[in-house]
Amino acid sequence: MKKSHIVLFLVLLILVQSTLVFALTEGEARQAWIDAKQTSRELQQIHRDAKVDYAVDRTPENDALVVSTGKDVLIAALDEAQAWLEWKQIQASESTEISEELKAVIEADIQSNLAKISDLRTDVDGIDSQLELGLVFLKMIGKYVELLTDVARDWGKILVELGNAHLSTSEAYELKLREAAQGIDDNAEIIAALDSAKNSLVEARSNVSKAEASYELVVLPGTPLIKFAEGNDYMRTARSNLLSAVASMNRAYALIYASGE
Repeated sequence: MKKSHIVLFLVLLILVQSTLVFALTEGEARQAWIDAKQTSRELQQIHRDAKVDYAVDRTPENDALVVSTGKDVLIAALDEAQAWLEWKQIQASESTEISEELKAVIEADIQSNLAKISDLRTDVDGIDSQLELGLVFLKMIGKYVELLTDVARDWGKILVELGNAHLSTSEAYELKLREAAQGIDDNAEIIAALDSAKNSLVEARSNVSKAEASYELVVLPGTPLIKFAEGNDYMRTARSNLLSAVASMNRAYALIYASGE
């Protein structure tokens, strides 16, 4: 009977903990990341002080202190990375501007990186010397580059999806203006403005497609930073195209409005 009560208590405890995790808001997750970042900085200073002490007096005790404070720094860095991923996980899941399909892709990348962090925690736990501390640190840098690559690729996909959504809205508006212009006798100037807008929208759509192709190549091995920058350049050009289209449509609208006076 007592055993069954213990089992029931443990099950309830797990359920309560799970509820608390899922109840975490985007703001709370962001604050948790900020707190983890501050803790990481404080531990880095403690580790630097320990290294100075060891450089002055290379005793076994100071050596052990360098290792232990170094392990604290690595764990804090992993805590910070995990808190950041959990914040972005909630942010993406709560977004109303991106598709469920893209949310699933982002979630998969986040889970993959959380698994890497879990593996690195095991590596840190096994550190017994300054040499091992350095080796694990180098391994963490490699994993951090992988994380940044995933984040950059996902961010690019978000930009592309949002860009295409804005373009679809603008294209629909251009069609409505064109339909309105058909009922106006002297509409040559209006149609010219709308043709200019349409051409700009076509160019914008093309640049967004080029950006998407570049973002797809933000992978390792490869040149992820170059491809990410390339994608961003295409998106900036697409934005300029869209602004030009909006200016032309505003001109067309003003002319349509004036024709009704």
